[in-house]
Order: sequence, then C-alpha cells, then structure tokens
Amino acid sequence: MKPLKDVCPDPDKVLAAEPEELAPHVLHCLSNTSEPNIKRAIIARHLANDYHASLQHDIAHAIQEAVQWLFAQCLVGASPYDPELIFLTRRGKKVASDYKEELANKDV
Repeated sequence: MKPLKDVCPDPDKVLAAEPEELAPHVLHCLSNTSEPNIKRAIIARHLANDYHASLQHDIAHAIQEAVQWLFAQCLVGASPYDPELIFLTRRGKKVASDYKEELANKDV
C-alpha cells in the first residue's frame, strides 16, 4: 500500500477531513499494492503509521471512517472467500484510476 502521508502530508488536514473527502486518498493508497486482497484489520493502522506517534490513533480512526464510506459506496467489498479481506470493486478500480495526486494537498 502506498503511504497516505505521501498524498496527504498534513496530519491536521487528514483529521479535519470528512470521510468522503479522505476516502479518495485512502482508495488511491489501497489501489497501489500488488496484493489483490488486503487484510481489513491492518488498513487504518498501516496508513496512519507514517504520521507522528501522538497522532496515529486519531488518524487511524479517520481512515477507518473513510474505509467505511468506501464500503457504503461499493468501492471496496469484503472478499467472498474470507471476510477479513477486502478488495477493490470494479467501480473502485475505475475511481482509483481517475485519481489525481496533484489534488491531494488541495482537498485534504
């Protein structure tokens, strides 16, 4: 997974973002992996890991809210083979392919 900090370096902006504002950046990070399935329990912790330790807990919560939003929009789904794993849906892959990194610092 691509580090969230690469596209959203300012932790204050990450914490201030609504789930639907942060979600495209999280989706972009999830799409940049060689793994077709990602363990659901590690996503938020992994993406928050590059921020200062004192902020990681709150950032992980914000990321988890964004992941839940991605589920609600059918951009990610639970694996039919293992509910602990998620995958990018066809719609999620399309949205992720349309992501523009230069927007990262403007939006969040």
